[in-house]
Amino acid sequence: MAIHTFKCDSCRISIDDDNTKMVHVCPKCGGEMYWDLGNLGICEGDYRHVSNSLAMNPDQIAEHKGHFPDIEVLPDGRPMFTSPKQQERYLDATGFYKETQKIKVKGEKINPK
Repeated sequence: MAIHTFKCDSCRISIDDDNTKMVHVCPKCGGEMYWDLGNLGICEGDYRHVSNSLAMNPDQIAEHKGHFPDIEVLPDGRPMFTSPKQQERYLDATGFYKETQKIKVKGEKINPK
C-alpha cells in the first residue's frame, strides 16, 4: 500500500499515512492537513502526469515546443510531465500557480467561491 505525506499549512509539520479518503488533522495545532505532492521522491522518468488544466490549442504545440522542448505535448494539446520538479519549473517559467491540493470529503465542497 502506498504511503502519502500530508502537510499542515499552519505549522508546516508532515505526517505519513496510507489513507487518502479522510481529512487529516494536524496533531500539533489541530489544523487541516493537505496532501503534499511535492515530496514524492519520484525519479525522473518514473512519473507521468498529463495536465488537463494546462492544455493548449493543438495549433500552438509547435510554438510551445520552441519554448519548452523538454515538455512532451500530446496531440490534443495536453502537456505531459516526467517529474514533479519538471512540472514545478514549467509553472515557474510560465507564471502559472498551482494551489495545494485539499483532501475532499464525500459530499463536502472544498474552497467554495
